[in-house]
This record gives sequence, C-alpha cells and structure tokens, in this order.
Amino acid sequence: MVEYEPDDLVATVRAGTTLAELAAALAARGQRWPVEPGLPVLATVGGTLASAAGGPSRLRYFHPRDWVIGARAVLGDGTAVRSGGKVVKNVTGYDLTRFWSGTFGTLATIVELTLKLTAIPERTVSLVAEVDVPAAFAAANDLHVSGLPLDALAIVTGEAVEAVGARGDAALLVRLTGPAAAVRRLGRDIRERVRCRDVANETWDRVAALPLESKWTARLAWPASGRPDVEFAGYGAVIYPADSTAYLLRSIDRATFRSVRASLEAAGGIAVLERASADYKRDAGGAWGTPRVPLGIARALKERFDPRGVLAPGRMPT
Repeated sequence: MVEYEPDDLVATVRAGTTLAELAAALAARGQRWPVEPGLPVLATVGGTLASAAGGPSRLRYFHPRDWVIGARAVLGDGTAVRSGGKVVKNVTGYDLTRFWSGTFGTLATIVELTLKLTAIPERTVSLVAEVDVPAAFAAANDLHVSGLPLDALAIVTGEAVEAVGARGDAALLVRLTGPAAAVRRLGRDIRERVRCRDVANETWDRVAALPLESKWTARLAWPASGRPDVEFAGYGAVIYPADSTAYLLRSIDRATFRSVRASLEAAGGIAVLERASADYKRDAGGAWGTPRVPLGIARALKERFDPRGVLAPGRMPT
C-alpha cells in the first residue's frame, strides 16, 4: 500500500499488489475494492485493469476501470506518465486512466493505481437454483428486469455445475448484499420468483476462477438486446446474462467454433479465444476474430504509445 485514506475511500497501491493482499489490508477498516476477476491470490491490481477482468461483481459495480481514479505508467520509450488523481472528484486525465483498461500491456506498463473503495456489506447471502438451461435464462432475465438490487447473477452449465456444488444441467446463482434486514426481505422476494436454496458465499470464488483454470477458454459477448445462438447445454460454461457475456470452458470442434464466432459477429458480438493452442487459434481464424477497432487506429495508437514495439509484442492483431 503506497497511500491509504480510509475516510476518503481511496487507496494507492503498486500494480503488482495481489487482490488477496489488497483485500486483507482494506478489511481492517471494513472496506474493499469491489472487483473480483478470480484467483485473488494470483491476480494483481494492475493485471485486472490491463485485462479488464471484472467477474461476478460487474452486475452491480460495472467495469474495473470505474473503480480506478488515477494511474502511473511507463510507455514503450521509457516515458513515465501520470493520469487522474488521488481524490474521487479529481477527473484530470481520467480518460487516459480508463484508456489502459483492456489493453493487455500493449500500450503501457502500469506501475501504480489509485483506487476508489467501498464498504464491506453488513450481510451477504448467496442462492442457487438447479434448473435446465432455458429455465435458467428465463429466471435470470426475470430477476434482472425486476429491478431488484442484486449483487451478482450467473448461470453455470454442463460439467461446471458440479464444480460449484450444484446438480443438473444448469445452476442459476444469485448474490445479495446490504443491511441484514434488507437482504432478508430481498431473499424472500427472490424465493417467491425462483425455487432456490442457500449456498456458501465462497461459491462465487469458484465461479470467477473457472474460466481462469480451464486449459481452453473462449469468451463470448453479444448485444444486450439479444441472446447468442449457442447451445450452452452441451458445454461447460460460466455465463453472466445481465452482462451479455459467457465463457466456454471446454474445447469444441474448430468448425463449430468458427460458426459460433460468425453468428456472434454478425449480431455485433465477439468470440475471443483466451486460452487455446496455437494450432487451434490459427484454424479458428485467430484469437480475436474480426477486429472491432479498425487496424489503422490500432496501429496509430501503438505507434504513439509504443513506437519501438517493445510492449507485449504479438499480443494484439496488427
């Protein structure tokens, strides 16, 4: 911890600080950084921003970059830069801080981050409904549009269901947080809508970790107005329906993956191979698929921030 102002809910940390180390330091003051990309003992604060890895918490707390208010980084030519500030109301350079998000270290090496914090909730309750895949999507949609203040919402399918301590074709997981009385009322409301049971809060650690532990992982995303043409019942998957994102956890036939990717891209979505062999990526049309940002823009940004090409070479399409 470089600097900590608990009264201001702000902390400045080195980029290599693990999320477990950060959580332990903040817990003593009843605070937390509400981002959970998975495997907190290994995941670092800088890596979380650079990879834009949000995990289950994105339903309520949105993107990791929304909880970063300042940064120090080093460009490819060795230039040190600073953006943002150390108080929540300071927005100077804020866009540049957000700009590093999801760039996977290709444009700058993040060395320090100033984080916006929140209080640890008084009460946390997790629920699971063991259903089939269509019923899971239907129930998730009902809960999402209901306006109920959910903290996290996920669907797990296939062999991943057993990994989270459930049974059946699919499991719908819901997390509630807040004052104890409010969580009790909310739990009653949800049980009236969905037949479910309590599950350990640590189950969410498994949900977040599954895409990171798999030897083959594909991340799918689609427009919020639709649903992907993917038969999730046939695959182990972690799905965040409110975020229109899913992670396939088991390698599928390459032709099938190309078909899934084509279907998603035609609808304005993406299918990214986060973990796969080099041969698989080549046969599937590359790790990233069709670039969403014109390559001319990507090359111009790379030239501006890393003219020598020393940062994460080969990481992004060129």
